[in-house]
Amino acid sequence: MSPSPEGLPTEILHEIGRNVTSLRTLRALACAGRRFNAIFDPILYHADARCPPSAAIAWAAEHGAMEILQKALSYGAEIAPTSTSTGEFSTGGPRGNHGLSTPSHFNKYPPPHPLYLATQHGHLDIVELLIGRGCNVNMRNPEGLTLLCLAVLHGDANLVRTLLSRGARQDRRHVAVQIAAFQGAKEVVDLLLHYGPDSTRPTTPQIQDAIQCAIVERHGDILPLLLATGVGLNYVFRGCQVPGVYTPLVWAVDKGDTRLLQLLLAGGKADPSYWTGDKEAIPLLKAVLQQHEEMVQMLVGRTSRLQRTRALALSMDYPDGRIAHILLDNGTLPDFDQGDHSTPTQAFDDSHDAIDDILIPPLIRAVLRGYTNLVKLLVARGADINVEYRGWIEELPTWVIGGPLALAEQLRDQETTNFLRDQGAKREVGTWLYAQFEGWTYHRPSQ
Repeated sequence: MSPSPEGLPTEILHEIGRNVTSLRTLRALACAGRRFNAIFDPILYHADARCPPSAAIAWAAEHGAMEILQKALSYGAEIAPTSTSTGEFSTGGPRGNHGLSTPSHFNKYPPPHPLYLATQHGHLDIVELLIGRGCNVNMRNPEGLTLLCLAVLHGDANLVRTLLSRGARQDRRHVAVQIAAFQGAKEVVDLLLHYGPDSTRPTTPQIQDAIQCAIVERHGDILPLLLATGVGLNYVFRGCQVPGVYTPLVWAVDKGDTRLLQLLLAGGKADPSYWTGDKEAIPLLKAVLQQHEEMVQMLVGRTSRLQRTRALALSMDYPDGRIAHILLDNGTLPDFDQGDHSTPTQAFDDSHDAIDDILIPPLIRAVLRGYTNLVKLLVARGADINVEYRGWIEELPTWVIGGPLALAEQLRDQETTNFLRDQGAKREVGTWLYAQFEGWTYHRPSQ
């Protein structure tokens, strides 16, 4: 009968342990009993130290086992100062990430650094020990997440505070304050804005991204903290999760959020006339199109003269005249300036027809819609009854050249025609161009 392993001499067991190459086997032997633990446990930790990265340190960091971590270090296990994981770079188009988009990502990457594991699982004591032993507080994993981002994702304000005190900075790709705003973590946002040295504070674009996340995710209690930084609000939202062209103000109007609009306007850092490159992305215009009278009232006094008159023209689509009265009562002029039509066409579109469509005079639009009551309102408020307009109008097959009276006659709107004639409107208005084309109808080419 062969002898039991427990009865083997200590020297033979040591020799067996020195020839075992599997850490898992050594671990199993060390757990076989008190005598085996005394023999094989030191062999296990020595072997682990000779085979970096240390599995014992990684396990201890993930599970918060400070005693095991210190034991591994005492046997000579080393910790790299930063992550060496590079992973396999992968591109597959933008994807959503904490409210914004990430153009690419990594996969098939090596095991994470122990400091990442400790941070990800919220083991503050181990995080402090590893940083104290020289680990880089600003290391990043292959996905671009810093320790600070991981702490924010974990939702541990104490861990965030510790990392900031050790000099953790906001990363360019994955911004901690943006993640905190996306999650609605008010205490963490406050820490990221105000705690630690200046080098740890988020930049203006990073705060703007955080404002976008707070707005889109409806975390209204966080917005005052972010807006109190004084950051400008004249910027366009970015990210695949926000289709369309939005500024903070445009978003508030588009969603009908009056409280948000009021909050954004209160700081004075949002310009309702800020041009995004999209001819329709003007808050006042959206408010008019949605017939949101309270928002129109809030925006009209802060919007530029030209955009106010554009809004007035759009309000001609609504025969009750309530929106038009609000605009006119708050200083909106019923006519464009002559120079408005010489605005560079690329400011709105690539064609001259597009600029004409944008700058249709309010009176022309009222006549076009056949709302005589709005025509009378505009004339009473000083609109030029002989205002000239040249350009396409979708509702007509021809290129319009002339003024309100000629258009009313062409539309066979007798009531409006009679009113304009009584007011002294002329059929022939404008420059020499009208005379050149009088009596000639230019039909729109078929598409």
